[in-house]
Amino acid sequence: MSPIAARPYLRDEVYSALKASLGLRAAGITAPVRVREEELAAELGVSRTPVREAMRRLEQEGLIAFRPRRGARLMPTSLAEYLEWLAIREMLEGLAARDVAAHGSADVCARLRAVFASFDEAGALARPADYAAANTAFHALLMRESRNTLLEKTWDSFGHLKMAGLRFIERLDRGAQSFHEHFDIIDAIEARDPDRAEAVARRHVRVLREQAASSLTEFDITDKDGNPS
Repeated sequence: MSPIAARPYLRDEVYSALKASLGLRAAGITAPVRVREEELAAELGVSRTPVREAMRRLEQEGLIAFRPRRGARLMPTSLAEYLEWLAIREMLEGLAARDVAAHGSADVCARLRAVFASFDEAGALARPADYAAANTAFHALLMRESRNTLLEKTWDSFGHLKMAGLRFIERLDRGAQSFHEHFDIIDAIEARDPDRAEAVARRHVRVLREQAASSLTEFDITDKDGNPS
């Protein structure tokens, strides 16, 4: 993490920096990992007070757990938790797609398509890391274009689950299917058909959830050498 210069909204910046950094770290663990307040403060170049406040906020979101006499632990995301998140995500994405189809900006479809401009079906399979980044950008743009502030805030609050989901999704080999599903969403938005946009967006997430539930177990989560990650 890069140091944060002192400024009026320091607490919020510390919270955002820790959420992003710890969320990324949590995506790669399968057992709790100790995190120390003083070390995080040193990394950010701030006092321990805003770090402590940020960690309490992250505890409420489930990213960190405090244990008596054992300090704070960074918590991994289980497959069960990820499936629960997908059930919520299905509703959020359906609502966002409906809103964008109803009153999205005139160029929204062009911008959504531009996210995948460097991909075709084969590219989605051949460049999984790049495609995952594009996928994240697509859904973030969809949320912003919904013009529903509370919806976007709710989506953002599950940041660590979205990042943790990458280690589940990469086991499903969904690149080609996902690629076409995204364009189904764009087509429905372009047709200004809110009902269809909501339906295809929800189906996109529901299919992912069904495939994850039927194909994955906690023991599928291994590193590149075949060892538990």
